[in-house]
Amino acid sequence: MLKNIVMLCMTIVSAKAQRPYDEAWHRRWFPHSPNELDNNPVVSDGKNLNDVHHGIAMGVVDSSCDDGKTNLQIDWYNNEENYTCFENKSLFLPRANVHPIDSVEHIPEAYNAQHKCMNESITYNEIIPTFGTHRPLWAVYGEYIFLPRHRWLHNLEHGAVAMLYHPCANKNEVNILKSLVKSCLYRHVITPYNMLSSTRPLALVSWGHRLEMSKVAPAVVIDFIKKHALRGPERTHKNGQYDYGLKENAQPVSDMDDQILCPKVSGGIEMK
Repeated sequence: MLKNIVMLCMTIVSAKAQRPYDEAWHRRWFPHSPNELDNNPVVSDGKNLNDVHHGIAMGVVDSSCDDGKTNLQIDWYNNEENYTCFENKSLFLPRANVHPIDSVEHIPEAYNAQHKCMNESITYNEIIPTFGTHRPLWAVYGEYIFLPRHRWLHNLEHGAVAMLYHPCANKNEVNILKSLVKSCLYRHVITPYNMLSSTRPLALVSWGHRLEMSKVAPAVVIDFIKKHALRGPERTHKNGQYDYGLKENAQPVSDMDDQILCPKVSGGIEMK
């Protein structure tokens, strides 16, 4: 009896030894096999997007939230209406008798602007907002074909100044203002903005402040920048990640920190 059992075991072992070893998996894979295309949408890039102050962390490039490339149409439809004049330009001519308006909005000290991903729309109560909810990625500093307010508001939070001009504004006045801004600080963004009025088609915006003009008053512009630039709650010169429509990168003026504002301009005249 014992001899028969031993012989049976040896037969089984021998049979297993002769069977070729197979590492292949013959059952179903979950969610899919290694060679099968995954048709499921990406949920996250695996990055931590949580932020106790803003809801969504700033500056994290993530395709499920904000990568500066996906779903941009939620903020603006890429059409020429945003940066082309379709109105009577004579209505936007500079008027010496129209004085600049310098306005301020009270922002509570404990206020934290929220960041929203590109699957949520953002609306503003003001035509020219000076603070509010915005996108997690801020704009690369410089001049744009068009830059949505959802982006430049984040730059303001970092202490930047945004220069806005109506597409129908007088080109000479626009160029004067551009030159002043570029000569005053590195942390600036420049963009057309067709929501400005024909009476005052030029504007400067900082965190909590706005200056609207019909005609460039250099001394007023310089005073505004010196008083209100670099006053955002998050003062960093770190450049942004959003660059869609960027025409020209900003260049350092005094230095990357803008330690000296408008160092080469006096009364609107660039000093050599």
